[in-house]
Amino acid sequence: MRAATIYAQGQPIDLAIAMQAAQWLATLMSGATTPAETTAWRQWRQAHPDHERAWQHIESVRGGLRELDAQASRKALQHDTNAYSVSRRGSLRLLAWVSAIGLTGWFGARSAYAPDVARAALADLSTGVGERRELTLADGSRLHLNSGSAVNLRYTGTQRLLQLVRGEVFIATARETGRPYRPFLVETAQGHAQALGTRYSVRQAEGSTVVAVEEGAVRLMPRHGGARQVIRAGQGGGMTAQGVLPAHAVSPDTWAWRQGLLLADAMPLRDFLHALSRYRHGWLGCDDAVAGLRISGVFPLADLDAVLLSLPDSLPVDVRLRTRYWVQVEARQQR
Repeated sequence: MRAATIYAQGQPIDLAIAMQAAQWLATLMSGATTPAETTAWRQWRQAHPDHERAWQHIESVRGGLRELDAQASRKALQHDTNAYSVSRRGSLRLLAWVSAIGLTGWFGARSAYAPDVARAALADLSTGVGERRELTLADGSRLHLNSGSAVNLRYTGTQRLLQLVRGEVFIATARETGRPYRPFLVETAQGHAQALGTRYSVRQAEGSTVVAVEEGAVRLMPRHGGARQVIRAGQGGGMTAQGVLPAHAVSPDTWAWRQGLLLADAMPLRDFLHALSRYRHGWLGCDDAVAGLRISGVFPLADLDAVLLSLPDSLPVDVRLRTRYWVQVEARQQR
C-alpha cells in the first residue's frame, strides 16, 4: 500500500507526528495521567510547530477532552483485565482510543491498524460508532457518513477529491458548472472511484473498496493500474489495489442505513451480527453452531439492544450479555 498522506488544519503532516498526537490523546483520556506525563505532553507540543498543529487538529475533531470519557473508561475496566494479558494502563489506553476514534469493537486498535487510527483521528469529518451524519459540500454535493466513518475533503481548482479514511459514505454529486470541469473522485486505499453523474456509496472494506450505484455510474480505477470498470445504476462492484472485482446486482436495501434501518433478507446470523457491530460499541459474536441460521426483517439501528434481545423470539438461540460491551449469541440450551 502507498504511504499514507494525512492532514492537520488543511496542510500535510508527518504520519509519525499524527500517531504521537493520537497516543497523547489516549494517555490524557486514561484517567490515570501522572504529573510527569502531563509535563512531557506540554513539552512535546512546544517542541515543534507541527506537534502543536497536530494536537490542535485532533482536539478540534474530538471536540475537546471530556471527563466523561475517562470516567466511562474506568467504569468499563473494573472487570478483570488480566484475562486479556495487558496491563490496566494499557487497557485504559486501548479503550480511550476506541472512545476517541470510534472503532468497531474494543480490540480494533491493533498495531497493524495504527496508521488508520491516526488518520481517522485527524480526518476533516468523522462519525463515531452508532452515529450518522449528513451535510452539504462546497459544490452542493450531499454527503452522508455512515457509522464509524472518516473522510478528508480536498477541493482544488482541478478536482473535487474526497479521501475515504475508513467506513462508508453515500454521495449525491452536484453538477459541476465551473470551468475547467472538475471530476468528483473518492480516493480509498485501493484506488479511485470517479462519479459519472451519480448517487452512490463507497465503503472501505479490509483489503478492498466496495461500491454500490443508485443512479448514474461510477468508474473504478485501481491504484496499481490494470483494467478499469464502470458500475452502473442498480449494480455493485469493487476493486483491490491490483484490479477490479465482478459487478453484480444490488438491492435498494443496500442504502437503508441512511434511514436508520438494517434490512435483512435470509441473511446468515453471523453476517447479520457483523452488520450490527458497525453501529454498536463492544464485541458482538456468535457460536459456529448458529452462525448459519437465517434471519429476515427490518431492524432499527437506534435500538440495537432491543434487536439483540428479540433474537430468541425468531431463532433457536440464547443471547448472553457478559457485559454491556460483550455479547455472545449461542445455541439455545435445553430447559
